[in-house]
Amino acid sequence: MSEFLQGILVALILALAVSVITAYITVRLSLKQFYSQRWWDKKAEAYSQILEHLSYLKYYYSEWFDELQADVIMSTDYKKKLFEGYQRSRESVTRAAAIGEFIVSETTTKALSRLLSELFKQHFEENFYEAVEKSRDAVAECIKVVREDAKEALLKMMH
Repeated sequence: MSEFLQGILVALILALAVSVITAYITVRLSLKQFYSQRWWDKKAEAYSQILEHLSYLKYYYSEWFDELQADVIMSTDYKKKLFEGYQRSRESVTRAAAIGEFIVSETTTKALSRLLSELFKQHFEENFYEAVEKSRDAVAECIKVVREDAKEALLKMMH
């Protein structure tokens, strides 16, 4: 084989090797970015759902607080609908706290656990007004903590 053909063959082999290595690295980086993006989307969705359900809990307690202050009088049907939403939201928040740090941060998990603990210790039979007020305030505090934590966690994942 002539030197010219050997040179071409070596150049082709080197070009092929560089192409294969470049393709491999590109695919690996693309997959890493894809999985990172999917994880970011999953975290964003989890935080969004948690905040949505916390907002409903706050709405629920605020509606009761307003009625107790005689600002509004809720119909029986409205109370039933309100309570059904409350049950869904409370179940969702309980599940999110149980799943915990698998998807959301430790700060959010602790805030949800504190909230649930606060809600469970309220004695609505003894002083309904005070229990509603404390529950509403506890939910508002939890929303504040989770919202800030979500911003921080999601920004951290973007960089």
